Amino acid sequence: MRNVNPVRVILRNGREKPVLNGHPWVFSGAIERCEPAEVPAGSPCEVFDSRGNGLASGYINPASQITCRLVSRVPGEYWGAELLRRRLEEATAFRDSLGLKDTDCLRLVNAEGDGLPGIVVDRYAEALVVELTTAGAESLRRELSAWLERRYKPSFIFENSGGPARSYEGLAEVRQALAGVAARRVAVTEYGHRFQVDPLEGQKTGFYLDQRENRRLAAAWLKKQGRALNLFSYTGAFAVYLAAAGASAVTSVETSEKALELAGENLRLNGFSAEQHPLVRADAFEYLRGAGENSGRFDLVVVDPPPLARQSAHVDKASRAYKDINRLALGCIAGGGILLTFTCSGHIGAKLFRQIVFAAAVEANRRVRVLSLLGAGPDHPVSLFHPEGEYLSGLLLQVS
Repeated sequence: MRNVNPVRVILRNGREKPVLNGHPWVFSGAIERCEPAEVPAGSPCEVFDSRGNGLASGYINPASQITCRLVSRVPGEYWGAELLRRRLEEATAFRDSLGLKDTDCLRLVNAEGDGLPGIVVDRYAEALVVELTTAGAESLRRELSAWLERRYKPSFIFENSGGPARSYEGLAEVRQALAGVAARRVAVTEYGHRFQVDPLEGQKTGFYLDQRENRRLAAAWLKKQGRALNLFSYTGAFAVYLAAAGASAVTSVETSEKALELAGENLRLNGFSAEQHPLVRADAFEYLRGAGENSGRFDLVVVDPPPLARQSAHVDKASRAYKDINRLALGCIAGGGILLTFTCSGHIGAKLFRQIVFAAAVEANRRVRVLSLLGAGPDHPVSLFHPEGEYLSGLLLQVS
């Protein structure tokens, strides 16, 4: 193991319990001092309680409120290339074991869920897209890229690192090719369905891989020749699954013209047309308000908005928005119909989201049964000790 001189992080008296319980974050307010006091962001660190007992190791960013991200409780094991290699091998071996049929797109590394805070790697057929959200992850960018090249021999590796998480770390957005020449379109297959993905400018890393199992579930619950509504449809993945399941019509509503163009392409790739399955450029809230006189016309509705609460300060406003969109959606579902509704806002947990949808059902005056609690697929594992990683919550509901 390579010799390192980790930064010593000494906690305030009584602030060690979260670390002892396995939580991988240490906030700035829990720290008494660091030795040395000034260190580069992303440096390996070792955390001690106020009595000098070693607790865990990870990496440090003094500029972040989440000052330390922890990766190991094994004495002498530190953040670096060797730990990265072992965790990557474990993560990718687990994905291989999933045995996803007729699927060549999935998440290979899911940050804390794979013991690699700040690192996300998604596979799109022969291409890989990397997202690095922390200074510690950035410190091993070269080693990560080299390992991925050796393991997968991809056509290209593209880094698409942006969003609020990086700004909280004091990092600028980075969009660059790490290997090969990045393409603006990549053809992928998911459970036999074909899609075009934009890894350079698309949302997240180009596709909502976390909804794969829920797309399959939606198709299974659509009644024969049922009509479906796909709100916040992005590039139409739910619409493709529902059309393939025999929907008489799937209406997809999205504000982005580029996303709708790609949705149309994805429908055509799978043998469907936008004439039968309309693509509507509109605000989902306004669309539903306008659909009020046609309430009861959809047999299945999907509500999958972008994150509405990117900070804890946004929770109240986001809660009102989630209630409004679900109330409106419930109003246009036929008796006995199905609603799949989601939040991907990490600050809106599963419990709060269920309370919000309950309030929406009361206001809509609909009887609603919970058929299943929904989340991301198994290629998006969440550490039991890091509930913050469970950002996607959903409900499968039957509406009377």
